[in-house]
Amino acid sequence: MKRLILTSIICLTAFALVSCMGGAPTDISGTWTKPGYSGKKFNNILVVAISNDIVKRSNVESAVVRELAAQKIKSSTSSSILDLSKMERNKDGKIDSTKLDAVKKTLTDAGYDGALVVTLLDIKEKTEYVPGQTSYQPNYYGHYGSGFAYNGFYNYSYNTYNVVNEPGYYVQKTNIFLETRLFDLISDDMVWAAQSETGNPSNLKEFSSSYAKALLNSLLNDYVIKK
Repeated sequence: MKRLILTSIICLTAFALVSCMGGAPTDISGTWTKPGYSGKKFNNILVVAISNDIVKRSNVESAVVRELAAQKIKSSTSSSILDLSKMERNKDGKIDSTKLDAVKKTLTDAGYDGALVVTLLDIKEKTEYVPGQTSYQPNYYGHYGSGFAYNGFYNYSYNTYNVVNEPGYYVQKTNIFLETRLFDLISDDMVWAAQSETGNPSNLKEFSSSYAKALLNSLLNDYVIKK
C-alpha cells in the first residue's frame, strides 16, 4: 500500500511538471533593426493585429498590451480605435490612401507615438504518427506487508512477464507564423521587425499569451524599446 501511494505521488508530481512545461512554445526565428536605430522610450504604443476576426484580433492585442504593461510600458489595443474592416477601400480592395491622413491625425491626437503591427504569414498543419510502446512488468504474488512480494525465486522463475501494449496514434500539429513590425509614428519609419513561429497551440488564449511573452522578450533583448 505504501509503495502504491508513493507511486501515485510520483506520477502526480511528474504530471504536474509536464503540465507546467507544456503549452505552445513561440520561437522568434528572425529579427531586423533599422540601421542606426538605437531604441526609444515610447509614450504610448498602439498594438494592431491585422485580422477581420474581432475575437482573434482582440485576444492577440490584449495579450501584448498585458506584457507591455508588466514592464511599465504604456500601450493599448487598437480594437476600439481602428476598425480596419470598415475603412473605405478602392476598386482594388485596398484601403483608400486618401483616408490615411485622417487615421494618422486620430492617432497623433490620441498621443500615440509608436505602433506594433502583427500580421499572419502562414499556418501549417501536419499529421504525425506517435509509435506505440511495449513495456514489461513482472508478475508478483502475495502482498506487501506479508513478508514476501514475489513468493521466492522458484515460483517466480516459472511465471512469465506481463506485457503492456500501448498502441500508436496520430496527432495533428499546427504551426502559426506571424510577422511583427514596430513603427515610430513620429518619423513614420519602421524601426524593427520580427518573424515568429508558435507550435501547436491548444487554444487562442494559449497562443496569444505565448506569442506576447516571446515578442516582449525579443523587443527588450534587442533594445528597441526603452523602459
